[in-house]
Parts: sequence; structure tokens; C-alpha cells
Amino acid sequence: MLDAICTYDLDNPKTYSIFEFKVLPETEIDKLRYSLLCPVCKQKAYFRKASRDGKQACFGSRYHQTDCEEFNPSASKSEEEKQIAEVEQIVLEQDSLVIDFSKPVISRKKPPETEAVEEVEAQKKQPAVLESRLSKAVQSPKSNNAKLNSAGLDEENIPPKAARQGLAKLLTSLLRGSSLASSDLWIYTSDKHKWRAKNLFVNIKDAQPTENNAPRMYWGTISHADKTLNWLNPAEDRCVGLPVSKYREQLLSCFDIEDPADVEGAGFILFGKCVLSKDKKRKYIHLWGNDLQYFYLSKVREGR
Repeated sequence: MLDAICTYDLDNPKTYSIFEFKVLPETEIDKLRYSLLCPVCKQKAYFRKASRDGKQACFGSRYHQTDCEEFNPSASKSEEEKQIAEVEQIVLEQDSLVIDFSKPVISRKKPPETEAVEEVEAQKKQPAVLESRLSKAVQSPKSNNAKLNSAGLDEENIPPKAARQGLAKLLTSLLRGSSLASSDLWIYTSDKHKWRAKNLFVNIKDAQPTENNAPRMYWGTISHADKTLNWLNPAEDRCVGLPVSKYREQLLSCFDIEDPADVEGAGFILFGKCVLSKDKKRKYIHLWGNDLQYFYLSKVREGR
């Protein structure tokens, strides 16, 4: 996108070209970047600065409507449409879904066909996090009689026909407006815990502390990160922050992040709890157990 509408002043919205916006003072960019919209479909947009690896500054959106002229036909669009249809079919035809947190994360630097091959190989080898979970399960007294599936879950507590999906497809469907977040589908986050989808999935703009700090699946997009990459700032609400310092190195390595610009416009989903700051002016989303298996980040691909 070469242009974006800024609604910071609701009475006088202004259309910026990327060339105008990128040369604004840093303080002005930080003030306006939360108010950007796609000039065609008027959906939430982001600004991404030029990065050290040669990517130019640009506007983009993870919320484009399907028929939006700015959402150009591409392999990634076709891939997203397939993922959305797959999740929608589950919502319409199934009673329950298991979130498979063990699905491996594949670097987005590689082409889709390479990713598919490597995902198969990674699943064959079993990710280290899955091996750890299985090891603990085997050591557990209960596991002597339990029938564990490939994700280390006790099959006896999960409906035999329950669908299974990883965080990547769930995030894509949520960002593209599927009915998942408002459905009555039972969602298993473990073999002991299940939730109605409408009570589990929360867009980051609607995040609120819960009773007894009960976790939720929070999702949205990243506006920008601080220079040290210890904080991620969601685009949907400037009063919400994702502190990542406790698992920073794992996060950077897992999602191939080298520069703050790498996460601008990224989609994210995480299982965590929402807490208020001491002055009650900000909300923080803490990853459950600081365990990266509960976090997925979808970086912007070229052409969005």
C-alpha cells in the first residue's frame, strides 16, 4: 500500500502517502500509527519502517476485505483462503477442536513449498518441546494407563472425532474475519481444559483482566516494538502491551527476528493472562508460563 487514511483527527481524516509518512518525526509517527486505515476497504492498517535487510517502508493491513483492490491476488492469499475455509468447516460441522500447541514453527523467509516439506520432516522428528511434554507424561503415574495422542494429550478426555489445528491456521482465520471467535465450538487447550470458542478467543482491543487471572487466547496485530525488542505493542489498542523480555531470546530465534521493523504489522496469537499496571492505565498480556509453545507470530510477507 502506498497510501493510508489517518483518522487521528476524526473530523479531518487525512490521507498520507508512504513517502510523506515515513519522513515524519518519530514522535509524530508513534502518535498517528494507531489510526491508519486501508484507503479502499477502510480496515485497520499498519506502518512498517524500512528495515536493515533492504525492505522499503510501507503501509499494509492484515484485515483487508477479500474483494479489496489493495489485497492483491497472490499465493499467500490463496493459502489464507484455504485455511479460512478449513476452520469454517470445522466450526460448521464439528462439536470440538483441540489446539495442537506442538505444531512446529517454520521460518517465513522460506517459500511455501519449502515450508511444507520442512514441516513434515519436523513432525517426523518431533519438536523438542513435544518430546519434553511426552517425557513428562510418561513419567506421570497417570500415563501408565492413559492413551496419549501425538500431542501428548490423554485421548480418554477428548472426543475421538475432535478436529485438531495449530495456532497458525487459527490466527489466519481470526484475522480474516471467520466465525470462530463468536462460535459455540468446544475448544480444548489441554486434555483437561475446554472452553466455548466465544469465551476463549479475545481480540486484543477487548482484553480485560479476568476472574482469578484465567487465561484466554488473545490475538491481533503488532504496531511496533521498542528498540530493545523487550516489548511488543498491539496496533488495536495503544494501552495494551506484550512484555516479552522473559522469553525474548527464544522468541527472536524462533521467529527469525533481527530488527524491530521485522515485527511491524505481524499478526499474533497467544495463550495468556491480562493484568493491569499498577496505575491501572495500561493492560499487559503475559504469556502462560512464559512458554513459547503458546505463542505464534505471523510476520508480514512481501506483497501485503
